[in-house]
Amino acid sequence: MTVFKGFMTLVKRNIFTFFLYLAIFMTICIMIQVLISGEGTVKFEEESLEIAVIDRDGGELARGLASYLGGKHHLTDIADDKKTIQENLFYRNIYYVVTIPENFEEKCLEGEEKLKTTKIPGASTAFYVDQQIDTFLNDVRVLKAAGFSTEEAIAEVGRIGEISTDVTLIDKNGHGGQMAPHAFLFQYLPYMILSVLCYIIGFVMVAYRKKDVRRRMLCSAVSLRSQNVQLVAAYLVIGAVLWIICMCMPLALYGKEFLQDGNLIYYLLNSFVLTLVSLAISFLIGVLVEKEEVINGVVNVISLGMSFTCGVFVSMSVLGKGVRAFAHFLPVYWYEIVNEIIGSNAEFTVAQKTTIFQGIGIQLLFAAAILSAGLAVSKYKEQE
Repeated sequence: MTVFKGFMTLVKRNIFTFFLYLAIFMTICIMIQVLISGEGTVKFEEESLEIAVIDRDGGELARGLASYLGGKHHLTDIADDKKTIQENLFYRNIYYVVTIPENFEEKCLEGEEKLKTTKIPGASTAFYVDQQIDTFLNDVRVLKAAGFSTEEAIAEVGRIGEISTDVTLIDKNGHGGQMAPHAFLFQYLPYMILSVLCYIIGFVMVAYRKKDVRRRMLCSAVSLRSQNVQLVAAYLVIGAVLWIICMCMPLALYGKEFLQDGNLIYYLLNSFVLTLVSLAISFLIGVLVEKEEVINGVVNVISLGMSFTCGVFVSMSVLGKGVRAFAHFLPVYWYEIVNEIIGSNAEFTVAQKTTIFQGIGIQLLFAAAILSAGLAVSKYKEQE
């Protein structure tokens, strides 16, 4: 086991670097996970704004609209003067002003004239009030067409606006309908595993790939096949150690909640396959890169590139269609697909199980393809 021992000796020499990178990436992953994990489902509340209603009509419908808006926002009295309005908007005393014209019902309800509104430029809250005004007028218009008087229609719209509905989330996964807290940690796991393995194994492989070292190894009594087997064994040991450390993270953070998760075996399997993919990528980097100074740039491009395009740092729902289409050709994408299904469901349908095993199988194919490419490059360089 000469080659194996030599590999481990080089790892021991870089053990400080190993734990340094591990600590850095572990801290980043935990910090991001803590910040993001609570944002899955939040309570929705209507926002009340400081608005003003300038009534030039004084009719039943105008008073009804003012009362309707007053029930949702804070009404502020201001003078019907352009300079005063602009001054209040500038100092953010008010955010929205609606001016009701004379003959409001004939012009805006029965006719097609739009209400005059003044708002802070670029404020998204203005669209919020616009929608409420349109809803009020449309509801009154429909009720009047059904035979209600203006007064009755306004009263009915007010009653509709007061109706509240309690919404209960279906608990699909035993976590209140939200993703399991530890699922967010597994979401960011690819960045840490990929980065740490590529850095550590990359540095060791650069030392192993030096021409003088390779020539001595080729001239030794240990066969090339035995050397490759010992290297694979060393790789697996390093990968297994890192994987075990990573699995201790959710255990330390969530304890029994993680251990009692019905999908625990799927989390372990998916993360272990990801570790194999990361080992294959680190091997390819170690074969291609000949200088230690280059490893940092290469690893950053690969780890950060995959993390941003495959849903590690940014949720897949936010990614564009083109980015998702490109991500299909990257192994981390399939890891995230599997992790999302595992974290969102307690029981899987037949289709979901198919997707899970398909994602794991595709990751294994990526690992085999990348490893084959690395072996081909390695053989070509040895012939040189």
